[in-house]
Amino acid sequence: MKHTTLIIIILHIFISCSNKPEKKKGDAEGIITYKVSYEANQDANPIVSLLPTQVEYKFKDNNISVLSEGYLGFFSTKFISKINEPNSSLLFKILNNKMNYQFASDEVPFIYNHKLATNIKYLETDKIIAGYKCKLARVYIKELPEPIDVYYTQDIYVENPNRNTPFSKIDGVLLEFETTMNKIKAKFSAQEVCMTPVHTDEFKIPADYVKTDAKTILKYVLNFK
Repeated sequence: MKHTTLIIIILHIFISCSNKPEKKKGDAEGIITYKVSYEANQDANPIVSLLPTQVEYKFKDNNISVLSEGYLGFFSTKFISKINEPNSSLLFKILNNKMNYQFASDEVPFIYNHKLATNIKYLETDKIIAGYKCKLARVYIKELPEPIDVYYTQDIYVENPNRNTPFSKIDGVLLEFETTMNKIKAKFSAQEVCMTPVHTDEFKIPADYVKTDAKTILKYVLNFK
């Protein structure tokens, strides 16, 4: 009996985290794990060695949390956005300093080096990423000399999944894209999509995070370098 139970649990995990697309559901929840790579190498820009190489995007009830950790966990950022609240939060942890920067739910925060897309062309190109069929969008941003190609899927249901990013106009979850954050160009590529229950605590602001502004956070980041 114990062996049968173990087999059922293993099968459940395998199926939940398999790369087979799920149908659209309003109550969809799960975790997308992205591999992050950087255009600059460590020799040209030593700060790259401190940056995260993996990011987790969690969603539940159309709420979103995005966690990245760098340099052995000495610093981390967590983006939290709840669909029915007017503000989103960026939680910064640098050593023992924990800060909560809040901004409007339709605002692109300061960590991005470019603003909202000024034009988007939807192309007839498909690509399978982490088992999901993705469409190609070519994104034009005023400050950038070249457009950005992003791949998104509409087989994972999250309302306004790209809120607070330059790609918020794209109606689909991004599974491969590039962006520039803190003046460093990064590429995000989904490695796994796991449709699994996500705890509601993922979308709560911990009590020990103190509200702050962008200037204070930038000061800590510059000192950390």
